[in-house]
Amino acid sequence: METEQRYRTAYDSIARLCGQGLPGNDLFTRLSGHLRKAVAFRTAGWLRLDPKTLLPMPGLLLQADHDRVGRIIHNEYFEPDVVKFRELARARVPAQSLWQATNGQLHRSTRYRTILADLGNGDDVRMVFRSGSSVWGSACLARTATDPPFSRRDISFLARVCEPIARGLRLSHLLAGDQAAGPAPPGVLIVGDDDSVISLSEAARHWLAQLPPDNARGLDLPAAILSAATQARALAAGRPGVGIPEGRVRTLAGGWLRLHAARLTPNDRHGGGQTAVILEPARPADLSPLILDLHGLTNRERQITQLLLRGLPTADIAQMLFISRHTLGDHMKAIFDKLGVSSRPELTALLLDQVLATT
Repeated sequence: METEQRYRTAYDSIARLCGQGLPGNDLFTRLSGHLRKAVAFRTAGWLRLDPKTLLPMPGLLLQADHDRVGRIIHNEYFEPDVVKFRELARARVPAQSLWQATNGQLHRSTRYRTILADLGNGDDVRMVFRSGSSVWGSACLARTATDPPFSRRDISFLARVCEPIARGLRLSHLLAGDQAAGPAPPGVLIVGDDDSVISLSEAARHWLAQLPPDNARGLDLPAAILSAATQARALAAGRPGVGIPEGRVRTLAGGWLRLHAARLTPNDRHGGGQTAVILEPARPADLSPLILDLHGLTNRERQITQLLLRGLPTADIAQMLFISRHTLGDHMKAIFDKLGVSSRPELTALLLDQVLATT
């Protein structure tokens, strides 16, 4: 009974906190304190994610004293393992422990066996912060080898708080605006397979300076850049389940950049290869889906919005979707209300013209 009361109190505190619109790392720091009152853990890592591609955004918060982030990123994209974030994002329950996934045999996990065991870690829980079908962030809470594993009740509680945390991250983005970063040429970094920087353009240097810093040891490049480069290598190597290495990242000033990566050369006999990572101001096609995610449009409302932006008459849209014009009108009213516009021209200005003016 006391445990359930502790969970309820923590849930209510977290729900209130997530309604305050705090910036990402401020929100994560305070969330960590609230969660510790309900579920004990020793270390934690927190990330914001692009809801479309799940690519990490800059500003990793690592509440642990180790330099293994690069190796953990490599594990995520290259090595067969349990409780991968991209798999958890599609799972029915948005939280799972390593103990659960390995039936209590932690050494069955490659990540645990090769990275975490010699840090003195024990069980951990990975979480994805999902609202509807959009994932806005992730976290990993870890215990030491001498601690008991997370209980089923702990994991159930952590799964329940994922949605309010997702709403808090979405609100944080919403309050920060949805404009593209200021005009500047694309920046190109050439990254080696050992994650070293082989070369970078002046524009890349400019854009890197605009990104929020990661709070983690042992990173020569932002975790978002390393993730894109590693994902591009994994895609070229034919690793299963790897998506296109691209995403949208926010600058310190609140503008949006497009980040994408591509393999340039195959591995030579010494294992050397190069990957290009490009940073450039986000385009209208990049930001329009983000704006729809931020404002919580349903799948049907997103479909109708895209058709409206194509300039189709409402009668044609209703016919294409096999709905009445009255039903379409109800959907359009909901879309306009969520986006804060009152007409199709205003909708176009919000999603296209206004974005085009900033690029």
